[in-house]
Amino acid sequence: MHLKNNTMNRILIFLGLLLCTLASNAQNIQQVTGKVTDKIGPLAGVNILNKKRAGHGTMTDSEGNYSIRAAKGDILQFSFVGMETKEIVVDKTVINVLLSENTLLLDEVVAIGYGTSTKKDLTGAVASIKLEDSPSASLPTVNLLESLKGSLPGVDIGMTSSAGGDPSLNIRGQNSISASNTPLLVVDGIIGGSFSQLNPQDIATIDVLKDASSAAVYGSRAANGVIIVTTKRGKTDKPHLNLNAYYGIQSWTRKPKMMNGEKYNQFRKDQAIASGASGVDLGLEYILLPKEYEAYQAGSEIDWFDEVTQYAPTQNYQLSVSGANDKINYYVSANYLDQKGIIVGDKYNKASFLAKMDVNVFKWAKIGINLSGNIQDYSGMNASAYTATFISPWGFMNSTFAGHEDWLEVFPGGNTSWGNPLMDTHNIDDMDKRNNFDGKAYLEIRLPWIEGLSWRINGSYNLSQKKEGRFYHENYYVQTIKESEILNPSQFLKDANGYKKDTNGNSWLLNQILNYNHTFGEHRIDLTFMSERQRSHEDGVHATARDFSEAGTTVLGYNSLELGAADKRAIDTWKTQSSSLAYLGRINYVWRNRYHVSASFRRDGFSAFAEGHKYGNFKSAALAWTLSEEEFLQNSILSYLKLRLSYGENGNPSIKNYETFPKVGIGAYIFGTKYVKSQYQSSLANKTLGWEKTNAFNVGTDFGLFNDRLTGNIEYYNSNTTNLLVKRRLPSTSGYTSIFDNLGKVANWGLEIGLHSVNIETKDFQWNTSVSFWLNRNKIKSLYGIDSNKDGKEDDDIENSWFIGKSLGAVYDYTFDGIVQTDDIEYQEKYNMKPGDVKFKDLNEDGKIDAEDKSIIGYTKPNFTVNLKNTLTYKNFQLFFAIDWIAGGGKNNYYIQNNAVAFVPNTTGTSCNWLDKEYWTPETPSNTVPRVNYLQQNYKYGFYQSRAFVRLQDISLSYTFNPRILEKTHVFTDAKIFVSGKNLLTFTGWTGMDPETGQRIGGGNPSFKTVSFGLNVSF
Repeated sequence: MHLKNNTMNRILIFLGLLLCTLASNAQNIQQVTGKVTDKIGPLAGVNILNKKRAGHGTMTDSEGNYSIRAAKGDILQFSFVGMETKEIVVDKTVINVLLSENTLLLDEVVAIGYGTSTKKDLTGAVASIKLEDSPSASLPTVNLLESLKGSLPGVDIGMTSSAGGDPSLNIRGQNSISASNTPLLVVDGIIGGSFSQLNPQDIATIDVLKDASSAAVYGSRAANGVIIVTTKRGKTDKPHLNLNAYYGIQSWTRKPKMMNGEKYNQFRKDQAIASGASGVDLGLEYILLPKEYEAYQAGSEIDWFDEVTQYAPTQNYQLSVSGANDKINYYVSANYLDQKGIIVGDKYNKASFLAKMDVNVFKWAKIGINLSGNIQDYSGMNASAYTATFISPWGFMNSTFAGHEDWLEVFPGGNTSWGNPLMDTHNIDDMDKRNNFDGKAYLEIRLPWIEGLSWRINGSYNLSQKKEGRFYHENYYVQTIKESEILNPSQFLKDANGYKKDTNGNSWLLNQILNYNHTFGEHRIDLTFMSERQRSHEDGVHATARDFSEAGTTVLGYNSLELGAADKRAIDTWKTQSSSLAYLGRINYVWRNRYHVSASFRRDGFSAFAEGHKYGNFKSAALAWTLSEEEFLQNSILSYLKLRLSYGENGNPSIKNYETFPKVGIGAYIFGTKYVKSQYQSSLANKTLGWEKTNAFNVGTDFGLFNDRLTGNIEYYNSNTTNLLVKRRLPSTSGYTSIFDNLGKVANWGLEIGLHSVNIETKDFQWNTSVSFWLNRNKIKSLYGIDSNKDGKEDDDIENSWFIGKSLGAVYDYTFDGIVQTDDIEYQEKYNMKPGDVKFKDLNEDGKIDAEDKSIIGYTKPNFTVNLKNTLTYKNFQLFFAIDWIAGGGKNNYYIQNNAVAFVPNTTGTSCNWLDKEYWTPETPSNTVPRVNYLQQNYKYGFYQSRAFVRLQDISLSYTFNPRILEKTHVFTDAKIFVSGKNLLTFTGWTGMDPETGQRIGGGNPSFKTVSFGLNVSF
């Protein structure tokens, strides 16, 4: 009892003290008032938060006035879009605050090639994205390019359709006709690498040099733009451990619907009727192939698209540790990715690492090392989605041979034109493994006797290895035998065959950079001089073999090619190397933070070009005027305005090594019963082959309104590419088909607009929007310079759909005009057509349909692209979504065009499936799909359709845990979980597969959508 009384007394004393404290605090809380202004006047809508008292906050009114309850010693935080955040300790009841413009965004460092600049000093068109701070960073991406899609105006990024694949990439249109249009990749200041090798979670920033003046510092390699990738560095004093993991499921974006068994039976019956059959001949036992009918009776109906596709999982795990202090900065990561494709057999996995360290050895000297590597595995054979399009739904998946039911049935429906789509996933060994290692190091010295002068030497070394192999075992051929033959696999050892190919590459790069950066009063100058040398080497061996009858086994596959028949083994080896040399000078000058001048000159040499043509000069110049620094533009609406004008020259060296030399080919022919090798000259030399050159102008503006609540940029560019690297056709009398030459000219122009707005910003809720718009137009101005009919006009290249004065990507075909109907008597008689045939326009009205009636019916290029991104944050929740709109652009729809075989007359014995679409019959007269048995040999059936679409490109919902809660665990410092989706919804009038790719079924792996779950935890 005594103990209980003591305890009660202590509780009462504690409560009394607590009440006294609360009362004291309540007496200290008072009303604090004041006005918030900037250099122009009052600021409305400024957020004011009492950081010592949760839930205490307010905003300034239209006159900039505020009122908030606070106690002495509390901290008031004042924040506003475009202004620097200010914190003030309460020591009086009236506190007036002056906010300054936030120049942090303009002072952000941007990589510009062989150096850096700030955004405010840029004179060219450079687009940047900080992945660490972007909502895109929380999206699970296998390839780095997926993080950029839609984020940067003028940068076109396609879709990935296969596991581990690189999406297509193009900056500001297509400059070249047949040479590469891929931008140059620079990683941590060193040229080289591929996007598939990079781990997206290691990337800090991406800077895209879009205009020619910015890219000119890379000269001969920069005609297609430059993408500069900077990897992450350490940030905190103590080690920072981070774990990132996600798991996703992939499936079709648009899955084609094929006929089921019932509709297929009717389709075959309509074929028979169109071929003249009637009565008893229309029975299924007559109109189906014997094996089809057997399967029909057995109820063996197969949905082949279900068989060749799968729900494909993707999983990714990353662990990193980083840290920094005044002496050292380090970042180390390890990543593992495992991805399956939606086609059975398509798979990919990658293990990678990155280790980098910067050390301040002295106040005037710094060294750094950067090591990275990856192991990629693409091994495995895919099922055939193309075959799944045509094969009959009636058939047997497995063999009907007694005792061999585990074998796949080679021709499930009895049609020898269409084998089992899963056949290649069995009894074939396939290997495709790639290893890559990069080592980079630098030494930087800030020369003390001249302030602002520094010298830096960078070196890199790359090792790459690719191992490929494929082997067709005897069992692969056993399955093609007929039922009457003896099922003895050993008799097919003579057919077993395979190859193995090893490719090894290495390259090194060394450059030296001398930089002088100094400010003299109102003048700021940045001078850069650089020399660079690079050399690449590749060698390999390719071995083939067949006929393993004498060996009696193929158990080791492509690892036992030496066991093949001696006269059926071959080994080829090769070796190539190239080198390049470059010198660069660049000056950036700024006066009074408002007038900017930049210029550069680069001289490049490349060994692959012919003597006398190995070197090229590339120059640039740019001007910029920051008008918002002028006194006459100081107002409350316009917070920032800069005008830019630039010109630059770039090159494209995209030819193979030794293209300027005549080549010797190796062939083989059968002499008696033996293979005999032969050698012959396979190509002609071109001793004048040189650079493909692009020169371009760019006019742009950067602006900010309402204290940067709305920011944006507008760009207009115009470029001309000359000396195109194309293959010129040669007369047949030469003995050769073509030769690489510098011919032709292509022009490009375009418009790009990027906008970013802060729509709402309160204490608990923020809403930001980004809009990107871009369009590109190009025109072929010249090709081969040939005027064969002497009419004063240069010839077009119809075979490649290249037309002088027209855009690249022209679709040259007949103009589809519907389907011939029963009452189209005049058309039938005039053009010898039947009801149900495809109707084409007779453009020259000569009474016949022939090649003279072909014309440009459209273009594959879109008219313009719009991408809309929204980020909504409420307390710890964040919703992000991106919508992509591709307007215009089209293609012949292969869904119909390449399925003409489905209409082969029934009398040929051919049977194949067809899309579940209403074809023409007298009872159901379609005006889109022709009749059964339609097969026109004289011309293909084209069906041009627009591929315009609107797509929900990305959507994610994330939750970030409260740091104060995590602190109590004494383990975690940050934690976030998320769920996301990619390509979930598509709205389009395109009736084929995915409108973005426009592929026919089987013309590449189909596009996919993904749903993912993940977490990010820091310790």
